[in-house]
Amino acid sequence: MPHITDPLSNAGFLLDQGRSGEARDVLAQAIAGGLDGAPIRSLMGLVLHQLGDFTGCARELRHAVRLAPDDGAAEFALASISYRLGDEAEAEAATRRAIHKGMDEVHPYLLLGRILNKQGRFGEAEVAYRMAVRRDPTSPQAQRELAQLVWMQTGDLAKARAELDAAPQTPEITAITVRLLQAAGAEDAAYALAAARADRDPTLNVLAARAALRIDAKAADRHLSAAPPGTAARAKCEIEVDLALGRVEQAVRRSEALHGSRPGDQHATALLAIAWRLAGDPRYRALYDYDRLVKTYRIDPPEGWSSLEDYLGDLGLALDRIHGPLTHPVDQSLRHGSQATRSLADYPDAAIRALFRAIDAPIRRHLAAIGESDQKYQIDSAWSVRLNSGGFHINHIHPEGWLSSAFYVRTPKVLQGIEGALKFGEPGPPTSPPLREDHLVKPEPGMLVLFPAYMWHGTVPFSSEEKRLSCAFDIVRRS
Repeated sequence: MPHITDPLSNAGFLLDQGRSGEARDVLAQAIAGGLDGAPIRSLMGLVLHQLGDFTGCARELRHAVRLAPDDGAAEFALASISYRLGDEAEAEAATRRAIHKGMDEVHPYLLLGRILNKQGRFGEAEVAYRMAVRRDPTSPQAQRELAQLVWMQTGDLAKARAELDAAPQTPEITAITVRLLQAAGAEDAAYALAAARADRDPTLNVLAARAALRIDAKAADRHLSAAPPGTAARAKCEIEVDLALGRVEQAVRRSEALHGSRPGDQHATALLAIAWRLAGDPRYRALYDYDRLVKTYRIDPPEGWSSLEDYLGDLGLALDRIHGPLTHPVDQSLRHGSQATRSLADYPDAAIRALFRAIDAPIRRHLAAIGESDQKYQIDSAWSVRLNSGGFHINHIHPEGWLSSAFYVRTPKVLQGIEGALKFGEPGPPTSPPLREDHLVKPEPGMLVLFPAYMWHGTVPFSSEEKRLSCAFDIVRRS
């Protein structure tokens, strides 16, 4: 290491070298020696962030703000870590101060929009997102979140895509617009846009191929031949095109190779399962062993409730309050319904918090049933979905999970046949020949269904004036 006497330069050098612990020690010695100041505190905050000490990071950034009361960048850094720590009040206040102190740019407005959106202050969030887009129309994050919020509030595709259409048409903006069109059910328009843009930008050919899969699989094949090689996205899309065109042997070879190189990739496993099923390979049944891997449990009423019926009633009321009038989000599986805008773990309602206690015992029974001796797990994400008449989930997987779930709070009382059923095995991408579901679960209030995250699943649409209310979460292994 070169001889550096300035503690800021010294710590910065160590941080760049990945020696965060040593950088922390240098800064701590400087502070103890009286060389305090906003730059040192800000850098200490960054170092502690790198070390995973987010509470310590926030503490140091508060010091920096006090030592440099006119520094908008320090306020924004404090806002960002406060948001990560879940302190939305401090995050909002610090973000507004950062803007007032001169940070009149995209990132503070984007963060402010996220804070307000999570709190259900949708009108204010839209204003903040529009301010972010005005400052940088090419920002994918600002454009995506504005378009999604407008879509969810209005269900009006023209309003939702207005700022996207006015923005410089970068590949990222095109991709956001295509996914918005697909969420709105405008599949032909989505493909037409992707194909037109791919003619000018080869990097968009994978996007165009995906958009073409259900419309013209041969066109999807042509787009892939023009796409840049070597990406995981292209490799997965090649398998999807093979499946759509009935090139089963090639799909098997490619999916086995992809799975071999990415064994922890749930999407790769899901594609391999389709290829094996089309090929009649018995290994498909090992992956989709429904008797062993898909199980249903009825939860017990949590402490504080005398019956499951009373608990589900209180949970249903709590969830209804957080759904509001929104329609389904972009890039999610549900159609004709709404999804809560934040993780269920964020809500203080007693009935929602009790759900995590109620599902613990069934999860542990399930881990034992599938042969997992290690009972350590954590819930990575948890959300709630409310479906209206005609509502359903398209077939999908959960790529970030290990185990996935569906917990039913309220289901329509009168349904015909398999309406509303949870179905397994029907793929998301099209296949030749077409594959149908090969396992069904009929939902009931109080039922928890657990299954591998790589399993293709969706739901059968239902017709009823009663809404279907459910929760879902992804489970990951905890080391």
